[in-house]
Amino acid sequence: MSFPGTLGLMLSFMIGSNSYRCIHRIWRGNIMKKILKNSLFIGEALLGFGSIGASGMIVKAADTSSTTPDPPTTTSATATLTPGTITIKSAPSITFGTVASSADDTNYTSTAFTSPLAVANQGQETGWTVTLAESGFSSTVSGQPSLTGAKLTMGNSTKAPTVAAADADNTSTAPILTSPLAITNSPATIFKAGAGQGIGTFAATYGSGDANLYVPAGDGGGSYTSTLTWTLSNAPS
Repeated sequence: MSFPGTLGLMLSFMIGSNSYRCIHRIWRGNIMKKILKNSLFIGEALLGFGSIGASGMIVKAADTSSTTPDPPTTTSATATLTPGTITIKSAPSITFGTVASSADDTNYTSTAFTSPLAVANQGQETGWTVTLAESGFSSTVSGQPSLTGAKLTMGNSTKAPTVAAADADNTSTAPILTSPLAITNSPATIFKAGAGQGIGTFAATYGSGDANLYVPAGDGGGSYTSTLTWTLSNAPS
């Protein structure tokens, strides 16, 4: 970089070429320092200290640094579930139909169950037990003899009745159905849930042939009926 044309010629003539070159070097060094200083100043503005606006003033750049968010606010939701009762929701009657009497010991298979055996537990943690007893098969005709030696069995050895919750998403452990089970006039446990189990509605569904009636030889023909007694207790057996 040198002095402008006319100014350079005049200085060279007046002070000589050697002096001119010395002054020229000093002038050029000062000019370069100013250019460097201005360049650094503008660079700082562009790197975040600010930028030069249209008016020539330094404008502060937007702060893009991250800030710490406020901590989350927490609340609570509460619920109190009061346990209710445990009840037998349904219990089946059993039909063996009309069949031929036999001269020999005979097993008759049931033809229908009117409903499943279902227990509804409204949140009790105690567990529960259902027992079943039968009164014996008496004649429906007054004065006629009862079936002697007849034996009723619930369920069969080939398959157990299905036990399931009424609601598919029930999280409680299902109760246990005893099958097969010989029924007498003494109560026998047929359906039970341990402590903390069998909460909600659970049903044991018998198939049409899931009961057996054994009748020994020597009993006469006729119509007979037995009373089935289903008893619930609010405790596991």
